Amino acid sequence: MNVSKLINLSLKQLGVLAAGENADANEVADAVDALRGLLAQWATERLFIYKVQPIVINLTGIGTYTLSETIQSVSDHAKLDDADILMIRDLNNTGTYIPVVYTEQQPFWKFQVLEDAKKLEINAHVLPTELESFDEINLPTKYERPLILSLALEIAPMFGVEPTQTMFMNQRQAVELLKRSNSTPFYVQNDLPVGVRYGCY
Repeated sequence: MNVSKLINLSLKQLGVLAAGENADANEVADAVDALRGLLAQWATERLFIYKVQPIVINLTGIGTYTLSETIQSVSDHAKLDDADILMIRDLNNTGTYIPVVYTEQQPFWKFQVLEDAKKLEINAHVLPTELESFDEINLPTKYERPLILSLALEIAPMFGVEPTQTMFMNQRQAVELLKRSNSTPFYVQNDLPVGVRYGCY
């Protein structure tokens, strides 16, 4: 989702913008700073949201190319010499011919290019330590409502708006649901012959 769109949705939740309206440049700039801080706080609670960072790798033909940038993940959708392609991770090889296979060997990412090409364009996912209004963030669906409501509460004082108790309650419930959906029960990792996994209660 585009950062500007996220900000506009938050302002509409506050009632600052009406349907079809968009925030002006100064309002967006202030909200971007608030969003950056909010995402940093969420990261400390292991609620990670990543920025989409386009990266161009100049190629000299078939071969393996290495990136050493701080990347959390990459999208399988890429461009090879301006043609849309699907890449595949080395762990997911199905035997079908794919023009680019990538491997994660932290802190390096390796891209094995199997066609003679000059340019590979990938979309990497990185932590949003720097954020601009035109950036795209990789926002899973279940994160949308909690983030929009949280940002609305964060920027409300900038616009002289007093959020309603209903908004506070909705935001709290949305974040709690998100945290629960991200948690893994301890017994999932249990290798002892006890617990739910073995039918014992």
